Amino acid sequence: MSTLLAFPAGWIPQVHTAIAYTAFLTALFVGWLSGLWKELCINSVARWPAEWFPSVSATIGDHAPPRAPFQILIALCATPRFLLLLVQWLVHRYPPSRYSKPPNLSSSAINSNGTAMPESGLRTRSKATTRKVENVIHEIVEPLEGALEQELGNKTLADIELRIPFFGFLAMIPPLIWFYYQHSVARISGAYTYYSIFEWSLVLWDVAFDATAVLELRHLQIAVIDTSSPSSSDKPIANGGHTFFIARAATAPAREPNEVDWTSETPVPSSEWRQALAFASDVYWAICFWTIFTSLGLQLFYWSIWKLALAGSELALISNLSGFLLSYKTPYRFCTSKNGLLYNRICAVLFGMGFYIFPWPAARLVGVSIGTWTGWAALFGTWARLKGSAEMIAEGQILGLGLSITLLLKYVNHSTNPLWAISHPASGGWNKTGLLLAALSLVEYYNRPIDLHPASPLSIYPKKKDQSLAVTRPSKWQQRLVTVGLGALIHLTQTFVTDAGTILSWTWSGYPIKGPTLHPFAGVVITIASLGVLHQRKELQYPLTILGTIGAITLYRYPDWVGFAGGLLLISYLQAIFPFYIRIASTFESGPTFGYALVMNIVLDVLSVVTAAYAFVPMGWIFRERTDLVLAFCMIATIAGWLATRHLDLPQGPQIPFRSRRRIKATKKYTIISSIGLSIISLGYSYSKMPTTAPVPYYPNHKIFSGGIWTVHFGLDKEGRDSQWRMMQLIKDMQVDVLGLLESDLHRFVYGNRDLTRVIAEELGYYVDLGPGPNKHTWGAALLSKYPILNSTHHLLPSPHGELAPAIHATLDIHGQEVNVMVSHNGQAEEDALDRELQTTEIARLLSETKDTPTVFLGYLVTRPGDLRPWPYQILIEDGKMWDIEIEDRWRWCEYIAFRGLWRIAFGRIHESDISDTELQVGKFMLPKPGHPVHYDNNKEMYWHIGESDVPEPWHMPAMFRGNGTRGHRYVVWEGPLYYLPPERSGLQNYGKGWAIDP
Repeated sequence: MSTLLAFPAGWIPQVHTAIAYTAFLTALFVGWLSGLWKELCINSVARWPAEWFPSVSATIGDHAPPRAPFQILIALCATPRFLLLLVQWLVHRYPPSRYSKPPNLSSSAINSNGTAMPESGLRTRSKATTRKVENVIHEIVEPLEGALEQELGNKTLADIELRIPFFGFLAMIPPLIWFYYQHSVARISGAYTYYSIFEWSLVLWDVAFDATAVLELRHLQIAVIDTSSPSSSDKPIANGGHTFFIARAATAPAREPNEVDWTSETPVPSSEWRQALAFASDVYWAICFWTIFTSLGLQLFYWSIWKLALAGSELALISNLSGFLLSYKTPYRFCTSKNGLLYNRICAVLFGMGFYIFPWPAARLVGVSIGTWTGWAALFGTWARLKGSAEMIAEGQILGLGLSITLLLKYVNHSTNPLWAISHPASGGWNKTGLLLAALSLVEYYNRPIDLHPASPLSIYPKKKDQSLAVTRPSKWQQRLVTVGLGALIHLTQTFVTDAGTILSWTWSGYPIKGPTLHPFAGVVITIASLGVLHQRKELQYPLTILGTIGAITLYRYPDWVGFAGGLLLISYLQAIFPFYIRIASTFESGPTFGYALVMNIVLDVLSVVTAAYAFVPMGWIFRERTDLVLAFCMIATIAGWLATRHLDLPQGPQIPFRSRRRIKATKKYTIISSIGLSIISLGYSYSKMPTTAPVPYYPNHKIFSGGIWTVHFGLDKEGRDSQWRMMQLIKDMQVDVLGLLESDLHRFVYGNRDLTRVIAEELGYYVDLGPGPNKHTWGAALLSKYPILNSTHHLLPSPHGELAPAIHATLDIHGQEVNVMVSHNGQAEEDALDRELQTTEIARLLSETKDTPTVFLGYLVTRPGDLRPWPYQILIEDGKMWDIEIEDRWRWCEYIAFRGLWRIAFGRIHESDISDTELQVGKFMLPKPGHPVHYDNNKEMYWHIGESDVPEPWHMPAMFRGNGTRGHRYVVWEGPLYYLPPERSGLQNYGKGWAIDP
């Protein structure tokens, strides 16, 4: 017999204690991280902030985010729990010679607080007093029983130290009962919080009580013995049970002489057409990878959008960390093998793109997370094999070209990647086509000749006769700089090179147009990105780095043409430096380099979001509006990694196989051809998208127009799908001429770098003002108009504490008359009273400056109708010289429409269905007759309602939304729209009954 494994028995209670504590503390931490803390504190008597700490049962049972990890960990705790029971039975059944005592299972045999069994993980908050009393009795009696049994035996060190958690546990009982009485009987607000604290203390003392078993087991050792083998000289040394031992592994069988390495040379090189087919397959794989990677942030942010808080789904970012697998021998061998690379590609496509078929956001998040994990594993597997070979440049060019093609795909498909899992045919997705091409690509990869696969450099395995081929080993500090730099480079790439409109949104400043527009300059962006991958000569790296740095500074600091030119320089630099950077990174130890690079990328991703979402993130104020710091750090880190490693001796020339040199040459040729072709297509298509006709209002022959306001929730509906097409259909049916869209700035990685106005503007015909860009750190406000925008200015409303509030103040040419329109989105004003007051005061000041001009306000205020100052309602109406569109509508809180200098003739509120969380509000207005200023004598005259049959047809709002409506949209609050008749002195009571522009 021989011993295969031996370890101290004391490890069992240690593992049990660690897992048990981790289970409870993880549930508590996830409850806080997911933004559920206030909900966890709610009970039958009070809620936050009177109750400020959750109970055990609420934490581990009431909500899915903390409950799921708790149940997993508590299930894992079962194995050491049962082993602990067995070992304690043995130690008391066969005690050591120094004492003798009867068998005793102590409290370890008892299910207390769920540390062994899943009972407590299934408990939920109960209002029944009897259940709580039973729990208290349960927690008192069982540890007491075990402790008393041990007191009957001889006193040992374990018995003495057992008293510490035992009496600590008992000390918690009186205050626990008292505070439960205060909560349940006296119903005192806040008492449950103190009860919860003592309840958590019981858990801590209970687990600590079981942990003392390590003192009883210090003389024991657990061993696994092979009874079929002869005695071996490898034996664990008896040393009081403290020795760990594992037998030496058997020697692996030698490779068979006729076994062929899949990276070896082939007698006959593949034909040119076969090389081209392999290149096309690899480029399409790069498209798939960038599709999956860029969809992760958008998919996980769905829950944060609908909760307006950390939701726990942010943990899906961990799926970027598959690089750490390469730190271990077995995963490394698999990921770098031919089968491993194929399986990872298949899984990435199947999960990351194929899960679009599921209607549940959670299923798609799981799929995209798995796809991201395996997608990075496929890339890292190839990079780890190449070890700094010049062939890495070819791999980088393929990735850069694939990224450029995704830019064109998004541009053609209204800024939404048609292969994303959030897309489906109803929202413009090309999912089936994309999966079919992916399947063909994978079939090609499976049948690809050996010589068309990347090959490791010869210098990694130098022969004794030719040690000169060995590559100089880089230092640790070089590895650290490159690791941080690679993470920063990936963040810069996903920020600026994943949509052709991103740098345009950074530099847009309003009307009159003073800089580039999306059409045709998105084509220029795609051209620069595709040509950037061609600049791989080492002597170009210095000037490109300088130009890239200048570009980053000018993009951040300057609007319009100067900022756009800087953005082009930055994109060109990022595309050019990427192949070199991943080549350098591949020379270092794979696991730590790739793993920590993506850790850095995750940190930067989060910080970039916190610059705008600081109001919803603990300690977020530290990075409030500090995009400059994030951008500066990324550029410095990227450049530092390059400077530290630019003189490294990398494998090239005779140091790499002949097949690699052949593949590098072919990739370079096909990349040049593809980049030029992509540039021509992009420029041609972008010029074809330039509008040739002016937008047409819905009532071009009447001096009537409609204005609407809609908070569109970042373009994701309740199902987690892209909602642009559904939004467009509702806006078309409601015949909205002037529209304010809020929460519309999507040019960040968590929103997918999208332009929410594309479908509406291009399908229906609108002039568009995108509002303040991502570098202004707001949630976004956009203005769409059927009428020419003569002038528009962007404003950041005062926000000392909360989130920044954007506003657009524009002048439109409506039927030959100037009309001002204000679109604004106040911050979370219900939480920041000062912000609420200052923001609305600034809006009112801007409106009052043009008090003689007809004006429409379309905004998000957070106030009730009629609220007095400092609430926004009175400030807006009185100081801004405005009229509320419907003073009797008491069911408003966020969205408001106000007007002056116009005759208001209709108003309706239309349910959003599941597109957003806020309805669409639309008002209809009529221009006054020349020489007849708008004046209402009193509120009765202003808000006099009239039936739809009594007003001319052009005044009507669509009837299709009456009753149950259509597609989930219907009129709310009232059964239909409200209509208003201007006073007789207006001369317009019959306007529209056969009259044209001139009444």
